[in-house]
Amino acid sequence: MTGLHITFGLNLDGQRTEKARNVLGHAAVGPMGLLQILEDQLGLTAIFPAHAERVIQYRDCLRRCDRADRFFHQSFATDPLGTAATLLEWRDQWSLHGWNGQVAADAPLRLVDMADVEVLAAFSVSPNVGQRLRRVCEQLKVRQARIDSLRCIDPLATLPLTWQNMFAKLPVKVEQDLQGAGHGFLGELQQQLKLAKSGLKGNVLKWRDDGSVLVVQSETECIAASWLSVHLPDEADTLLVAGEAGAVLDGCLASANQARLGLKASSACRPALQVLPMALALLWDPLDYGALLQFLTHPICPIRSMARRKLAEKIADAPGVGGERWQNVLNEIAEYYGPEQAEAVRAQIATWVEHRRFPLEEGVPVEVVMERVRNLQRFFRHRLGDEDVAAQLAFQAGYAQCSAFCEALDELLRQGEFSLRQRQLQKLVMQVVGAGALNPLGDAEAGACLVTRYPGAVIEQSRRVIWWQMGMPVLPSNLPWSTREIQSLAHAGCQLPAVSDQLDQAAVQWMRPVMAAMEQLVLVLPSPGSEVHPLWQMICSLVEEPVIQPLERLIEQGGQGMVPLKNIRLPSRKRWWTLPEDVSVELRPKESFSSLEPMLFNPYQWLLKYPAALRASRSITLGHPFRMLGNLAHALVERYYLRTDALQMDDAHFAQWFDEEFKTLILHEGAVLLAPGKRAELEMFRRRLEHAMLSLRKLVESSGIVDVIPEQPLSGTFPGGELAGYADLVMTNQQGARVVVDMKWAGAMKYREKLKGNQHLQLAMYAELLRQDTKAAPSVAYFILDRALCLAADDHVLQGADVVNSADGEDTAQLWRRFINTWRWRAKQIQEGLFEVAMDGTEPDEDSTPPDNSLAMEYLNEAYNDYRTLAGWSN
Repeated sequence: MTGLHITFGLNLDGQRTEKARNVLGHAAVGPMGLLQILEDQLGLTAIFPAHAERVIQYRDCLRRCDRADRFFHQSFATDPLGTAATLLEWRDQWSLHGWNGQVAADAPLRLVDMADVEVLAAFSVSPNVGQRLRRVCEQLKVRQARIDSLRCIDPLATLPLTWQNMFAKLPVKVEQDLQGAGHGFLGELQQQLKLAKSGLKGNVLKWRDDGSVLVVQSETECIAASWLSVHLPDEADTLLVAGEAGAVLDGCLASANQARLGLKASSACRPALQVLPMALALLWDPLDYGALLQFLTHPICPIRSMARRKLAEKIADAPGVGGERWQNVLNEIAEYYGPEQAEAVRAQIATWVEHRRFPLEEGVPVEVVMERVRNLQRFFRHRLGDEDVAAQLAFQAGYAQCSAFCEALDELLRQGEFSLRQRQLQKLVMQVVGAGALNPLGDAEAGACLVTRYPGAVIEQSRRVIWWQMGMPVLPSNLPWSTREIQSLAHAGCQLPAVSDQLDQAAVQWMRPVMAAMEQLVLVLPSPGSEVHPLWQMICSLVEEPVIQPLERLIEQGGQGMVPLKNIRLPSRKRWWTLPEDVSVELRPKESFSSLEPMLFNPYQWLLKYPAALRASRSITLGHPFRMLGNLAHALVERYYLRTDALQMDDAHFAQWFDEEFKTLILHEGAVLLAPGKRAELEMFRRRLEHAMLSLRKLVESSGIVDVIPEQPLSGTFPGGELAGYADLVMTNQQGARVVVDMKWAGAMKYREKLKGNQHLQLAMYAELLRQDTKAAPSVAYFILDRALCLAADDHVLQGADVVNSADGEDTAQLWRRFINTWRWRAKQIQEGLFEVAMDGTEPDEDSTPPDNSLAMEYLNEAYNDYRTLAGWSN
């Protein structure tokens, strides 16, 4: 059987730099590709564990060797997994360069400790690349690989020692580096670089603009990608060196209807890889409700879509698991899915949300983590046959991640580790995720040119070479070992490369793209201010005043494939919106204060919310803390006054009731206040609310109140149809007089001014609805909870309230009449298709002025306007 013809280079794994050939048995591979070929041929194929499992294996070796005088003792006690990962990296690097696990007796302490650990690791840790190469070498002594030729593009002396030892047993031919065969100024530049590489000094070149060398630069990477996507030749004999920033370029190529190059970057932020970390973050007590909301709103989630949407809305509005509101949501979900599916959905919610949680200081049992990961693994396994190829690949990545995590947990159990702290669990997740996963939608397409991320992977000449985003590469760093330690390792057979040698080899590899160009070299520099590549700095030293073309100027000049675009300004705010003649909006048959307020004071907001039915998401983020505190305070007051004994309860029993109900309420609807760092905020809220409720109890008692109804439903009519609402509190005294109380968490000054200016419209509506029902006009008042302050329009019912008289002497009934006049004015505008945009940045005109005896216009707080960006932008 004919053997293989292999081209080998340190950077060739996964790269596409060879032109297509009509031959069989030819491969261009890097270290891992060649190792896989040899292991397959020599019968050494094995399933190697994920990196995370190897870290856990090495961690056990460190644990068994640990004692107070070990150099890693303190680090290991603080972060065992992180320490194991770092030291395993050292060990693997030493092994690749020839270390056999032994050092001299007089070696430095760190090496002696590592050698002691290696006695265990040699048999307990899955083999690294160096060990696998040594096994291949042993087999090559007795068996022959089916490789007819092996062309190496890197000097053998630059390879790690284990690779050199293996190549000594193979038919290796070292290829001479590309010498440059360009014409014109390109050829002159190539010759100058060859002289510089040899240490010789040539003459400084004068720049010649003959088209053989083009250097361009733009203010942003996106502009450069857009330009190149139009000018990238579609011929096969073009090579692109893309670096690590190729994903942006691929996106622009796709948008320009060009073939993708396959420059997808690995990322740990792929949706399928985010599910496991989020699911594990929910194991801790107190629960991170931000993480729970992310889990429920994530595009990949093991809970059915409608169920998690409803749960997310509840969590965003009232963070907490359990209680009456939670049960109401569960009932709604069960009703939606029906008897056939409700039980399965309920089980999903119990598994992923309502499970047991574990205190941060105690840790979580490994068995519990294992069960959770296996549940997620089953979720992904059931979706591996998805018809959508992209989804299928994503589920495969999630399944592989869960499988690797289960293997790591199994190894921990074998080592006798039965619990994990939060930091340990996070470290383990990071180890499993590793470099992440590739974008399943970013594969190379037919017609794509040759492309590589690494200059050192260029192995043959091309007519045109484009070096995309020629920025500063990652340079070799200083070794983390002392000179004495490096010398001791050398005596033990470990030949670590010096940083200077690595830099010299990198410089040789950097020249390969330039030397490969035959007709044109295009260098795309990063944006001004960014660090440029050392090779460009070298070119600048060899060429007198190199010309850099600003891409913005080239784009303005146009050219083939360039279409001028008209600059369109963002729409600015205007005071009035006018509907087309063939579009009309009907008034709603039933209104409430919450719908009438935007209709009166900012009609465009009413238009978008009700007739247009545009709704902002209720579950993107947790609700505003201020709103949550108000909801919690309202809920506790309501719970209290729903009790039949509320008006008879003494202070001692009230204190006991408050403590119990407050804890339950926070747990079910305000659990974010239980998070670390929130203790002071929680205690402050508790004290203020308790003080407010005590003051409210005293006010009720001193006023002779005999009945308090919380959340009183009210309904009636107004000229526009039905009107409805819920009054926070309706109180009745011994004489039968009533007062409507609207509770606010804060804003004492704001609501005092409303009463003073006779602008308390919400209270006026509730008072009118109650008057229509009882035939008697009630009093009105605000109760400001954080100040324990009652602001009333009069003292007819509430004795001891802070009475705020209207400045103009008008009363609530007159305010109602002003509302009716204002509503009629706005209703006429709506019927004519006119909607005012009453916001900052728009100037009122004559049409903005309401008729006499109407409400004074006020600007609503834009912070609570979900449609403010749809109004346009201020100039």
